[in-house]
Amino acid sequence: MTRLFYLLIACCAIQNMQAQIHVLSHSPANMANSAPVSGNIEINFSEAYDPATINHNSVRVFGRWSGPMASTLIFGADNKSLTIAPDEPLMAGEWVTVNLARNIASSNGMPMSKGYSWNFWTATKPGALEQEQVDVLFLRQAGEGLIQTYGAYAGDLNNDGLSDFTVVNETSDDLRILLNQGAGTFSDFELIPMGNMSPSPNEGADFNNDGEIDFAVSTAHHNEVRVFFGDGSGSFTGPDVYTTGDGARGLSIIDCNGDGYDDIFITNRLDDNITLLVNDGQGQFTTSTMNTTGVGESACYVADANGDGILDVFIGMYYSKQLALLLGDGEGGFALSDMVTVTGSPWMIAAADFNGDGRADVASANSDGNRMAIAFGDGQGGLTEAIHFNAGLNTLFPLAIDLGDIDGDGDLEIVTSNYSSPSFVVFENDGNGSFTVASILDASNKASCAILHDRDGDGDMDISGTDEGDDVIILFENPGMPNATSSHSNAPFRFEIRPNPSVEEASLWLHLDTPGKLAVRIYQPNGQLLHTGYLGHYSEGEQLIELPFVSQLPTGVYFVQVQMGEKSLWKKLLR
Repeated sequence: MTRLFYLLIACCAIQNMQAQIHVLSHSPANMANSAPVSGNIEINFSEAYDPATINHNSVRVFGRWSGPMASTLIFGADNKSLTIAPDEPLMAGEWVTVNLARNIASSNGMPMSKGYSWNFWTATKPGALEQEQVDVLFLRQAGEGLIQTYGAYAGDLNNDGLSDFTVVNETSDDLRILLNQGAGTFSDFELIPMGNMSPSPNEGADFNNDGEIDFAVSTAHHNEVRVFFGDGSGSFTGPDVYTTGDGARGLSIIDCNGDGYDDIFITNRLDDNITLLVNDGQGQFTTSTMNTTGVGESACYVADANGDGILDVFIGMYYSKQLALLLGDGEGGFALSDMVTVTGSPWMIAAADFNGDGRADVASANSDGNRMAIAFGDGQGGLTEAIHFNAGLNTLFPLAIDLGDIDGDGDLEIVTSNYSSPSFVVFENDGNGSFTVASILDASNKASCAILHDRDGDGDMDISGTDEGDDVIILFENPGMPNATSSHSNAPFRFEIRPNPSVEEASLWLHLDTPGKLAVRIYQPNGQLLHTGYLGHYSEGEQLIELPFVSQLPTGVYFVQVQMGEKSLWKKLLR
């Protein structure tokens, strides 16, 4: 009788184990680099699911720029397959996260043991790796000094399908929101004050699952995370403030425990630890602290590195000059899996599949090493020895890094923002994870962050760069040339200001590829137009033209725009 009893218990356990539902396959695949923007997401389960457990809280899709994806959930005939059909397209070239909550249950009521998550990139149209500067957005108010514009988030805040800017300013400690008006033009900014704690790292999410983009920003020199809630009309309410470790320089979004809600992962450089903020389901958070074996946890990025459907976290260690990988357990815990040394101190990192093997790799901008490093993942939680790339003397103090398929060939380029050069360096991927410098785009003073997004909605990737010395966003436009790399700007002319700095008069040195009419405008750093004038019609070749109005300018910093037809270039003028 006893033997029969235990046999029955064992049979029930085996039956329950077999009935526990898990994900068998999905499309797009984890780390896919060119998924269709309007394509369906397909998921196949091991068991028939209970349709009552499939809803927009248990099945969530978030595009980094487009935000929470509204969709129709289509059940397969056998309830073993699920189709997520987007109601609107995702944005071109954006990083997308799919989260399945652990409460998805089989038809007999057995839930998944853990949640399941993965990432992919949407496809872009063919484009150019060298982009021309088409505009400058000024972020200071009249009479305002340095606000230190560090970075910007390019999420669609008002649900019009366009990429807006939420700009984070360290010295003025505020957000400035510029809504996209279409074709890459932007409104005047709305200012949202925060306090006096040097905000910097930031990311979008949907913390309360209301279908709107929310926003988290941490304090690079202090110990706070601020959480804002999107109103769907282009602004935020809040913030709610939470305490972290000191020097909260890295911020990533992760559903760490599979409950269907976005949590926040923070790396604290000065306290040498990690803060995890766990969401209670209402957009409120509890905090806990973790330690690693590195020194100076400064940057973080989330991806599934070992293909188990549980998100892991890459870490950049500033002081010990290492890249680390923490594997998630799906229950809110993390364990160090591997660590490699790099040349220079990682300031910011990013993860993706760089060599086309379907596995997550990690790239870092190594500030005092003046180079970019990549460690390739083995798909099991291990990292290769780091490989380093640089742009010679043109790469000085790279502090930020971003990714995107700029040329539309199905692999990801890397752009570093180089504070001291100042410049944005575009590294072209050969498809196998080897990178060469394709172009170097000028910043005006101190390059802070590059944002890779389809700013004008034409399907190719544009580059927007922030400059924290002049408090501007520099807009570079992708002309959509198929797989092109050019050594010159697409504008039909080039120009310099001579001398610069200027004490009295100044001249424009121009080289015109074609004849044309030239106009000039001079702006203050807050965007106020001081002078506009017609320079005249000039033949092709070199020209030296007196720059008007300069002698009337008081000592300071100005921006000069020269325009020929629809093309324009910008330079900074020092008086």
